[in-house]
Amino acid sequence: MYYQKHDELIESWNKTLAVVAKLASVPVALVMKMEQDYISVFSKNENNENPYNVGDSEYLNGSGLYCEQVIKSQKILNIPNALSDENWNNNPDLKLNMIAYLGLPIVDDEETPFGTVCILDNKEHVFSETTIELLETVKQSFEVQLKQLHQQHLAEEKQQLEELSILISGLSHEINTPLGIGITTISIIESNIEDIQQKLDLKSLNQKTLSNCLNTIKESVKLLTNSLNNAAEKVTTLQDLLISDNVKSAQIISLYPFLNSIFDTYKKMLTTHNVKYNIKQKHSENTDAFIVPELLQQVLLILCKNSLEHGLAETSNPEIQIELINYSNVIKLHYKDNGKGIDSAEHNKIFSPFYTTSRAIGSSGVGLSIAKRIITQQLHGEISIVNSSSGVHFIISLPKAVDSLANS
Repeated sequence: MYYQKHDELIESWNKTLAVVAKLASVPVALVMKMEQDYISVFSKNENNENPYNVGDSEYLNGSGLYCEQVIKSQKILNIPNALSDENWNNNPDLKLNMIAYLGLPIVDDEETPFGTVCILDNKEHVFSETTIELLETVKQSFEVQLKQLHQQHLAEEKQQLEELSILISGLSHEINTPLGIGITTISIIESNIEDIQQKLDLKSLNQKTLSNCLNTIKESVKLLTNSLNNAAEKVTTLQDLLISDNVKSAQIISLYPFLNSIFDTYKKMLTTHNVKYNIKQKHSENTDAFIVPELLQQVLLILCKNSLEHGLAETSNPEIQIELINYSNVIKLHYKDNGKGIDSAEHNKIFSPFYTTSRAIGSSGVGLSIAKRIITQQLHGEISIVNSSSGVHFIISLPKAVDSLANS
């Protein structure tokens, strides 16, 4: 349940175990993990004298391994020399010449056995109090990490369920509205056709009644057509949200002039709303990014429209500001406006499909979802919203153009 970041955890623990082995002057430091009826090497220090490999496993119950005793007793096990200890002079680790052992139990987030953290030596080793304290500290650190990862996993699961709920609710609203209108319209058409048929049967149909019924049917068909087109448009929008299109090729773009050219095309739209804009970068700073320019333009259009329609609608002296900052591996684009902003409680929801606090005024809540999909899946970057004292503040991280590409 912890291991969406399984590889990162192993890599981190490997480094810690390498330090432990060095400080304790032993060739081997391990984390052993229970896997149902087996115990396996979960993490290890990298050392030519370490005979264990990550993934090595043994049947646990009755194995005679040092770690089996630690797990069953949930207590420390300290064996300076197994060869001179009648309880351990036949244990399986001796086949690998592991004579000395010091191990502690590790429990997971639910206080159930996870495995052990241990150090082993190929010669007699009386472990000092300092070494024991070191291993106890590492044990506690690993247990805290497991608990943190579990809490993070629970939070991610909760967010995914919330996003799914928002998606289903939003999709239902977006599709049910035009479909509801369509069903009502069909009822009106059927009623008028039935009325015409009855009057025909009774030979009481006159030209005025026929004309009125046909006009009603004509208007109803027009309304039905609009509703179906609306529903089709919603489905297309959902497809745009969920389907990644990687056909367009990335290229090296100097972001500062590119952004200026984009906002020049938006000038009429911004002027209509009396919105000023300002694009900044540090003097002569390299802002070459390796991206698909049309996709970045689509993202910026989404952000601008959100600002104009929601954030800046009631703001005096409205303004949009973009600042480019160059880092070693990425270029960060800071998008800000001075509007009403977005409540911090909504920050973890705004990128969810169909999430909106403005559905009553026609917002569908898909814009930021599409923006995030474009940034993360197609531009291979990141987008986040951060707290701001005024207005909204998005940060977009974009991959830089590497020197080899820039010089080719």
